Amino acid sequence: MAKKSEYKKLKDKAWTLFSKYLRMKYSDANGYCECYTCGDRKHYKELQAGHLLDGRANSILFEWSGVKPQCKKCNLFLSGNKENYIPKFIREHGEEEFSRLKRLKSTTGKFSNSDLEDKIALYKEKIKELEKGE
Repeated sequence: MAKKSEYKKLKDKAWTLFSKYLRMKYSDANGYCECYTCGDRKHYKELQAGHLLDGRANSILFEWSGVKPQCKKCNLFLSGNKENYIPKFIREHGEEEFSRLKRLKSTTGKFSNSDLEDKIALYKEKIKELEKGE
């Protein structure tokens, strides 16, 4: 099996931390939050970070507004449960933000190793803050 490149390792680590922070941020004091698309309440560790737009393109990978906590059923088995995700997103964020993310997704995004290291440091700090209850 081939070894992961340094870039791939950094990107995976940044995503893991971003996903954890996002799910924790939406959670209550006991670590529970709702799936954005079906409303099931689960511990944040049982949820995933689901993208509004498919493909996880670099240009929108870490875009806060377009990533929400989702249960495995909605995110994986229902392919994001877009019939609930999109209308709810537009109600909450507006058509303009939806259009902005769609335009952004069509652009090419590339992170440098330094960009990813910065994201890793940022999300580690944000997770620490949440764990302290700040």
